[in-house]
Amino acid sequence: MDETGRVVVAAGRLPLRSRGPRWAHASLCVLDAVFSINAHYERHTVPTCHRYAAWAGMSVPLSASAQLPVPDEQPLQCFVAHIQRHGEAGFSSEILQNRQRTRAHRDAPLKAEAARRYAEILVSHGISTLADANALLADADRLAAVERDLSGVAGHGSGVRLAYLWMLLGDDGRIKPDRMVLRWLQTVLQRTVTPAEATGLLTAAAARLRCTPWELDHAIWEGRRKV
Repeated sequence: MDETGRVVVAAGRLPLRSRGPRWAHASLCVLDAVFSINAHYERHTVPTCHRYAAWAGMSVPLSASAQLPVPDEQPLQCFVAHIQRHGEAGFSSEILQNRQRTRAHRDAPLKAEAARRYAEILVSHGISTLADANALLADADRLAAVERDLSGVAGHGSGVRLAYLWMLLGDDGRIKPDRMVLRWLQTVLQRTVTPAEATGLLTAAAARLRCTPWELDHAIWEGRRKV
């Protein structure tokens, strides 16, 4: 049996579910993508997003895909303005109540700065809303240009954060090859797996399972976080 087959067999024991409610604002997708790296998701990242949503007056921070767009969808320009008005330090401590940095060093940029840069770059490429992001994801040339710019933001690493951003913005064809996914694959295959290999393996396995890569990625993530 090839490695994809072994992944398929192991994934067959996971509860594969369709995508549920998702962030209804591009700014919350940016915050989630940036603040989830090297952080406990439920304890830190989700509350950070909800604190900003409450402060910004978002009546519907989460929504089923069929109900998007929401009436009060916040343009990314507003998100950028909020950070600029308070400064990264003030925005982190007063609004987000999360002063995490892009890496474990006291002089590393705040994640709030990385989130601002992400949003500014997206806006510079004409991306303001979820609908704009979906149009971008369907245009390979534009997407490549945006990815080049976003890859220069502090904390880019192996590109996991960027792949996760596209997932959050609505691309069900991507995975987030983070530590949980890599450890699951290492257990299944009994070898070290790189993020690029993980992407290829899970995409191929999802095709055989007739599910989306997002559904397989999420099932692995749910299973690993309970270990």
